[in-house]
Amino acid sequence: MSKKVAFFDIDGTMVNVPNGLLHPTPETVRVLNKFKKQGNYIVVATARGIVPDTIKGINFDGYIYNDGHYIIFDNDILIDDLFSCDEVQMQLDAYSKFDGRFMFSGHADTWNSFLDDPLVIDHREMFSGTKERPTGVIEEFKANDVQAVACCVLFDSVEKLDNCFNELKETFTMVPYRTGLIRMDVYRKGFTKGTACDYLYKKLGIEKENSYAFGDGINDKEMLELVGNGIAMGNGLEEIKKIADDVTDTVDNDGIAKAFKKYFNI
Repeated sequence: MSKKVAFFDIDGTMVNVPNGLLHPTPETVRVLNKFKKQGNYIVVATARGIVPDTIKGINFDGYIYNDGHYIIFDNDILIDDLFSCDEVQMQLDAYSKFDGRFMFSGHADTWNSFLDDPLVIDHREMFSGTKERPTGVIEEFKANDVQAVACCVLFDSVEKLDNCFNELKETFTMVPYRTGLIRMDVYRKGFTKGTACDYLYKKLGIEKENSYAFGDGINDKEMLELVGNGIAMGNGLEEIKKIADDVTDTVDNDGIAKAFKKYFNI
């Protein structure tokens, strides 16, 4: 039987922090483990720079972090795309100009001077489920101190986001979110989450028809389009559902497990 690979977004796909679903459901864990035991690959594909502790109980084969700019497979680092000092300084100048609250993230450290800003607190609650002030964050720094692969920037208006986006678009890859918590994720020019999945399944020698991806958000759009079988979560954006090959149930109602039953009889 030909090997298969399945890529999984985290937020809104395996967990739903705003709804209190902090761990993948038991059925999700069961089907992923069985799929892997059958000789297939399971890979995380996320905008996050690290996986939350809540999914560490699943033994994933690989991790596509930071929307494709840090890729690990079978414990080998395949891509590690850090900002240069000049690129960090360019961002700092633009964020200052457009009142962006920026959070740089690397593999071990985070650089953030806005821990008590209301927008940053809202972001923390959305992705970590807590408003509690974190420890170990570097709050005072210069450009040459930052060893980061990604930056999340929060704005209090879409206009400021768009102005900043236009200033940086020739130099960086950016994923803007213009509804809800207004923000953008910023990376070096190069991979996206979608092209990273495309790169990895080809590197593994897997046919496109045997590649699957599950997602719900705007940064999952290209990923769902570039794999052989793009499956949107039932709680996903309508824009994502329209381009997906299939739509499963919501993350809260075992959407991944139901799709695995349909496609793999697991």
